[in-house]
Amino acid sequence: MGNLRSVAKAFEAAGADIEITGDPSTIGAADAMCVPGQGIFGRCITNLRAAGLDETIRGWISEGRPYLGICLGMQVLFETSEEDGPVEGLSLLPGRVTRLPDSVRVPHMGWNEVNGEHYYFDHSYAVHPSDEAIVDGWCEHGDRFAASISTGSILGVQFHPEKSAAAGLALLKRWVS
Repeated sequence: MGNLRSVAKAFEAAGADIEITGDPSTIGAADAMCVPGQGIFGRCITNLRAAGLDETIRGWISEGRPYLGICLGMQVLFETSEEDGPVEGLSLLPGRVTRLPDSVRVPHMGWNEVNGEHYYFDHSYAVHPSDEAIVDGWCEHGDRFAASISTGSILGVQFHPEKSAAAGLALLKRWVS
């Protein structure tokens, strides 16, 4: 889930003390969890399950602890994805991840507006929650999709705050605080 260093640097700029780890006990001692992501849904789910991190994420969220999912880190929370599949996700939230339509350039790479702010996107698949009440911000790229969601202790964003200049840093600062 490849963009770990750039996400870590963005969190440091937002004032967070971070540790990159896949160790469940180290994760358990943290105040908050961010699962960033670039890559393929099926491989991500396979790797999470192989490391037991699917259960770590489930337990974390069931305890109401702060979780930020970036791009693929948000997508894996949902029931299924068309990417590399269909592939079953963590099923923590109802909904599906579908490919962006062929009528637009895929991947959706570049800046787009969400709630009056511009964020950087880089994705070919997008989240369609069953419960639209969890959507904080919508985006349009050939299809309307959830650009940001929040429910309970979960914040998920389809865009990359670590690549989104001042707007992305502001979002990370709000989440860290």
